[in-house]
Formats: sequence, C-alpha cells, structure tokens
Amino acid sequence: MNVHHLELFYYVARYEGIVAACRHIPYGIQQPAVSAQVASLEADLGVRLFERRPFRLTAAGKRLYEFARPFFGRLGEVAEEVRGFHTDTLRLAGLTEVMRGHVPAILAELRRDFPGLKVGLQEIDQRGAERLIEEDEADIAITVLESKLPQGFRTVVLAELPLCLLVSPETRFHKAADLLKAGAAGEIGLVSLPPHELLPRLFQKELTRRGLVWRTAMETSSQDLVTIYVRSALGAGLAVQTPDLMAAKDIRVLPLAGFPSLAIGAFWRGSLAPVAESFLERIKARSRSYTSSL
Repeated sequence: MNVHHLELFYYVARYEGIVAACRHIPYGIQQPAVSAQVASLEADLGVRLFERRPFRLTAAGKRLYEFARPFFGRLGEVAEEVRGFHTDTLRLAGLTEVMRGHVPAILAELRRDFPGLKVGLQEIDQRGAERLIEEDEADIAITVLESKLPQGFRTVVLAELPLCLLVSPETRFHKAADLLKAGAAGEIGLVSLPPHELLPRLFQKELTRRGLVWRTAMETSSQDLVTIYVRSALGAGLAVQTPDLMAAKDIRVLPLAGFPSLAIGAFWRGSLAPVAESFLERIKARSRSYTSSL
C-alpha cells in the first residue's frame, strides 16, 4: 500500500469528497492528481473505498479510514508537541452558556499557570462535540448529556440542574402544581425551547406520565429569550434552575418537584495534557460552587 495514497484517501474520507479534501490537504495538489492516486489505491487493494455521488464510504473504506485516522489526524498535534507548544494548547467544545458564562473566568486563571496558553472554542451540541473529540479536533467537550457516549469516551457529570417554571412576579402563581393545572386548562401559555431539545422533551414526558397536556404557545431559540418573554408577562417559561435565576428580583422561579433533572457533563478520550487536566479540575470545582445553592 502506497502511504502517500493512503494519506490522500484519509483527507477524502474526512472531508467527504475529493473537492473538499483538496481545500484541506496541507500542501498543493490538484483535484485530478488526488482522484488518480486514490483510484490507484483502490486498484492496489482490489476494492472500492467510497461512492462518489453522493459521497459514502464503503465497508472497506470505513475500515481503512479508522486505521488511518489516528495517525494522519494527529500529525499537527504531534508536530506541536515536538516543538514544545502542545502542552499550552486547549481546544474546547460545547454549550454556548458554558462557553460564555464560565469558561472565560477559568481561562483567566489558567493563563497564570500556562502563560503561553492557546485556546480554540466551538459552540456545539453533544453529537457534534462527540465528532470533534473522535476526530481529535477538541480536547474536552462540555454539553447537556442527552444520550450514552460511545465506547472509549470518559465522562464526568458536572451538574444536575432541576427543571423549573418561570412566571412574572405579577401573576397569581406561587406553586408549580397550580401553574401546571392552569397551563393544562389553557389559562396561560408556555414559553419554551423547540420540542426537539432535551429540556422540553423531559418536561413533556413527565407531563404525559401525570396525564397532563400543555403545549408550547411560544417557541424560542434560546433560554435567554424564554426569560425575556416571561419578564414581559407573555406566558410561563420552562427552564432549569440556576443561581442567577434564583437571585433575580424580576422573575419568580417555581421548582418542578418530581420532574427529571438536566445533566451537564464534560467528556473526552484518552489521556489529557496538563493544561486540559487543569481546566477539567477547575470547571469541576466551579460547578460544585455554582450549584451548591440550588
């Protein structure tokens, strides 16, 4: 097997096509040359490695990509390690709320211990973060834990956030049980994230178990919008309890006793570099402090 041909196949498989691969191969090579050399690899092996239109790896292609990925996927990382820079690089992926609300303070602390710290940040959900970890494009992910992680991943639960309902202080509701009945009776609208998100799915599943129906009247793209519309007395909002919400004066938080919690966790694969280990310990400590008042 020609190793150069194998490298070109790795880029084609990773970026799902020859045209896309040519944009990411770290040296100049034209599309016809890539096509010819990958075709030569298929001829040498006597198998078809992928379908061209639409792009799809064959079973043989998947097996070969899994073999090649750990080596070619880590070349940049190893190069930085050899140069002595890798220990100061941290690549994070995950929740927007975590990236904006908690990570900046931790990074400020880390810079004192790692003066040459280089950071990469990506806001993404669990499934996307899994892909980044698998492809070695992120060191640690922090997301809502919606499903079981694939084999080989390591994880730690950072927080179990209880579900709650939010209302304007001007309303008559002081107990979640009364609000649930009013919502099911159509007396007040529900402001919530889209139904495919985990939070409303957990909420609706428990409602169904209790024999209640309360459909979303106002669908928002973010939790911030939920609180904004609740403050404007446009309905009752579905949220998770946080210290910030509990301390707010212009909104009333009604805990949902007996409802499931939303799990936030960090996950990664393999061993972590010192800077990543330090980040993980700091965010675990911050999570414990953050949730201690809930």
